[in-house]
Amino acid sequence: MIKKRALIILPSNTVGGAEKVICSYFNNFKDSKISLKLLVINNKDKINKLKNRNVINLNYSRFIFSIPKVLNIIKNNKIKIVISTFPNISAILLMLKYFNIIDIKIIVRQPNIIEKSLRGSLKLQLLRNTYKFFIKFTDAVIVTSEFMKEEILKYKVNKKKVFLLRNPISIHQIRKGIKPIRLGKDKVKLIFVGRLVYQKGIDRILHLFINNKNIELIIVGDGKLRSQLSKKVKDLDIEDNIKFLGELSEPYSLIAGSDYFMLPSRWEGLPNSVLESLALGTPVLSTKQIYSLYDFKNNISNKSIRLYNNIKDLSNKISTLKKRKDYKNPKLRKSLLIENISPATFNDKLNQIIYKII
Repeated sequence: MIKKRALIILPSNTVGGAEKVICSYFNNFKDSKISLKLLVINNKDKINKLKNRNVINLNYSRFIFSIPKVLNIIKNNKIKIVISTFPNISAILLMLKYFNIIDIKIIVRQPNIIEKSLRGSLKLQLLRNTYKFFIKFTDAVIVTSEFMKEEILKYKVNKKKVFLLRNPISIHQIRKGIKPIRLGKDKVKLIFVGRLVYQKGIDRILHLFINNKNIELIIVGDGKLRSQLSKKVKDLDIEDNIKFLGELSEPYSLIAGSDYFMLPSRWEGLPNSVLESLALGTPVLSTKQIYSLYDFKNNISNKSIRLYNNIKDLSNKISTLKKRKDYKNPKLRKSLLIENISPATFNDKLNQIIYKII
């Protein structure tokens, strides 16, 4: 039997949310009818735990510079299906297909809300308009929430090509060997894990800590706004309430030891950090701007996900937050995640999507 050859394309091997989902699929891939390779455009860092014999590493700073090489790889490896999860790569691939430069099936996994994530600069607006025009020519598009499904259908994508597939998470693996760590015990502990960029909205919650000295925010992550945020913390005189820990390879123990996970983002697709926090038993605070969380109705009902109307509403209620009962000696709480999809189930569902288009 001749296997159908598929190729995943990632811009780099930095492990963000979208990369984590795709790497989980690649690591757990098993199928007798499909042969799968991973192409990394900018091999900045070594990806751990990947099947290296099936990884193709390039050293291009941008995808557009790599196109001739990518076309050659697709041809020489007789690739029939390409999976892309970043809009800049997806738009270019769809354009090449539209003009008959490549003859392949394309699966687009959309990691974020298009209208909100691709706005601001002229470059982003151009990408948004290009993506919106060419996405209708995809063979399948994967979204992670009902809101994203409604959005993509507005771009005239055939609804039979749209598949709702939420991010995978292994609750057992997340919780394995975790011992909660609590940095100090006298304050209510909030934790944020993610990139320090405009999207994540850390800048718009710092003022909440001016008059709430009994609450502390632990920030795990780095990004281009790190120095700007640090300066604002100093200017607001809230250095005793905000702790920057930088990037950590293993933040789960800190999440498990905190009272709440804080997600002040301006927009998100389906944040892995929320799934991980709930799996570790830590409730989540966010706003109704994160539309994907509406889908977790049972978690909202039991208040393990608290969605405030806006930051002002959160500001009015943050002083009512209480420490967990076992704050003096925190134990790993039971998982709060009611609705989830395992990596194995995710892989089966994505493979089924591939079968539908080949």
